[in-house]
Amino acid sequence: MPSTTAPDLVSFSRLSRAITDIKGRADTARIESVTGRVEDVTAENNGDVGGAHLLKKAVDDVNAYQGLLKLAQNRATRTQTALDALGEEAVRIGTETLSATGRGDDGVLNSLATDAQAAIFNVFSVLNVTEGGRALFSGDASDRPPLGDPAQLLADVEAIFAGATDAADAQAQLDIYFNDPTGGFATTIYQGGVNKAAPVEIAPGVRIDVSATAADQPIKDLIRGLATVAAQNAATFADTTTLIESGATTALAADVAVTDLRGEIGVGEARIGAAISRYEAEETVLTTLFNEKTARDQYEAASELQLLENQLEASYLLTARLARLTIADYIR
Repeated sequence: MPSTTAPDLVSFSRLSRAITDIKGRADTARIESVTGRVEDVTAENNGDVGGAHLLKKAVDDVNAYQGLLKLAQNRATRTQTALDALGEEAVRIGTETLSATGRGDDGVLNSLATDAQAAIFNVFSVLNVTEGGRALFSGDASDRPPLGDPAQLLADVEAIFAGATDAADAQAQLDIYFNDPTGGFATTIYQGGVNKAAPVEIAPGVRIDVSATAADQPIKDLIRGLATVAAQNAATFADTTTLIESGATTALAADVAVTDLRGEIGVGEARIGAAISRYEAEETVLTTLFNEKTARDQYEAASELQLLENQLEASYLLTARLARLTIADYIR
């Protein structure tokens, strides 16, 4: 009958401890071969783990800044694209309207009125754009679109023209409608926030503004100019040509002001881009320092894992052989 001797028990005990140690080292090597990081940072740095933790936090902070800045950069780019689109139709319609009034071409003016109506709807669509779930032209109320129904705005302007006594009266009412805090644009059309969106922090304590709202004066003027051309046929007084030309001139001047606004945002974009480059360089340096304290060569770890697995397999085979020993085998 097989029996277990004292030497066998000692051998089993030694093998058990060895197998446990090999398994632990293999688990560590397996993790390190995947993560590329040492498991025991404290041992790797002779107990000085604080420096590694500080470097890790610095790397995480830089990454967080980069993420926020790239999001802000995307939003600024979308804002620029939208503002650029606004001016195209305003310039065309404004220029052609002035030319048509100079010739007294009522047919072209009627056609341009239709074009201006379509342009108003397009402007509203462009200004209601979102990026990352945020309305870009709503200021600090980015959870909702900035502009309401364009048909309502056109109806309001047509009502102003229909009730005005002359071009001067119509202009005075348009001033109230678009520029007075109690006017129709502020109370009915614009639905965004009173203030601009929060500025972008490009460095601790350094913030810049790269936003615009649909209630900014250049944008309101552009809408006003287009709406004047669009609603021209609602006017019943004699000097409608003066009103129409004023609308065309307002649209053209607004395009220049919108271009200036784009320039201001472009300066902010450049500063954001420079900040991103700066943080990328900083991340490279910090990551290098962090790797010096925590990195593990993955190929080396995989090779060690293979060696430990071979040792573990050999240990299991030896354990199985010891389990089959008898007292006679041991004496031999």
